[in-house]
Amino acid sequence: MAIFLWPFLVSAAVDSTQKELVELKARYEDLGKARGLLLGADHVTTVRQVDTYFSLGERRLKLRSVAGAKEGQLVYYERPDVGGVKESRVLLASVPDAQAVREILSQILPVKAEVRKTREIYRFQGVQVHLDTVRGLGKFIEFEKVLPGESDRDAARKQLESLRAYFQIADEDLMASSYSDLVESG
Repeated sequence: MAIFLWPFLVSAAVDSTQKELVELKARYEDLGKARGLLLGADHVTTVRQVDTYFSLGERRLKLRSVAGAKEGQLVYYERPDVGGVKESRVLLASVPDAQAVREILSQILPVKAEVRKTREIYRFQGVQVHLDTVRGLGKFIEFEKVLPGESDRDAARKQLESLRAYFQIADEDLMASSYSDLVESG
């Protein structure tokens, strides 16, 4: 039933897009060090976000709201649970009233988890870098590179591996799961 909701929700949305990404997420306790390494990067913004994840079996659906904003984003994504650089497909839909969408979805789908975080967003060497402080979980760094075309996959993967080395991210700090999985596992 939930799969059939997506076209309705997207048609009710203000704006929707689909994109493919290459990404990497890791624990990174020293965000001050990361900020120092981001010298020359563009600081895009710092926001407080609440991501409400809904149960969809193996699929992932979350509603993102930002403190101080009525609007939100509905995010459906497919991504393997592996550590290191991975590819994902993301469908994004801007919604004019995040709270109303949350109320509707929570009547249809069980809420899996709620993740509260402060996210610093940077643009660095053509990559979006997130420095996240996640309530109850700790501090993390995430790299996201939008894939403009099929031929760019290998170059994007290599670029993220290069950033991993630059930020000195150890294998044991690589994250395979999402924040919602970490919250859920307690």
